[in-house]
Amino acid sequence: MLNSPVINMDVLSDLQQFDVFSCLSAKTLKKYMPYFYFRSYKKNQCLFMQGDPRDKLFFLLDGYVMFERASEEGSMLYLDFIKKNQMFPTGGIFHDNVYHDTAIAVTDVHLYFVQTHILEEILKTNPKQLLSIITKLSEILDLHQKRVQRILIPHAQERVMHTIQFLMEDLGVKDDNEVDIPCPLTAAHISKLSGTTRETVSLLINQLKREKIISVKSKKMRIHQPDYFKEI
Repeated sequence: MLNSPVINMDVLSDLQQFDVFSCLSAKTLKKYMPYFYFRSYKKNQCLFMQGDPRDKLFFLLDGYVMFERASEEGSMLYLDFIKKNQMFPTGGIFHDNVYHDTAIAVTDVHLYFVQTHILEEILKTNPKQLLSIITKLSEILDLHQKRVQRILIPHAQERVMHTIQFLMEDLGVKDDNEVDIPCPLTAAHISKLSGTTRETVSLLINQLKREKIISVKSKKMRIHQPDYFKEI
């Protein structure tokens, strides 16, 4: 089960990559290691569904996971992405009994999972870890407040621009003076995030490509002029 040619399966060092475990001693973490299980998911596989019992928490080693949330009528209410070295879902610790989102692998992913009650037990007995979770939740709240503020702008093209800026800040990887967004993104993803149509997104993306501000290859965006979006 733990044999993988891609991921270094030293479980202890894998888990220590995550902020929530960075303050734990190796001895304490080893005590809980038997409760962690490794899994691989292929692109487009579903990890859990909105409304499923919230019985597992996940630790992403590699790849990208997308959160979707729909209303009872089926309209999209929320879309977000999880990148490597992140625990998810973070919200609802000690509180929620079901998942509020559907999680789908955007790429092939490798991860660990642990039963929710096990992690909550670890958190209850380790104040530094609990503080780490609270800090992370505060960061997520701040990020999404900024995101909401940006997409409330009436002008559709500006919302798309702010969405690209949000993705650059959240998922971007700096490469000299440019920024790569390694997560594959479609016009549909960006339109849902920005509350616009795919046509609006496609028109603006093509314009930005013509102006050499961005380029797109295999659905992965490279920002050649990051400051262009910061000046919006």
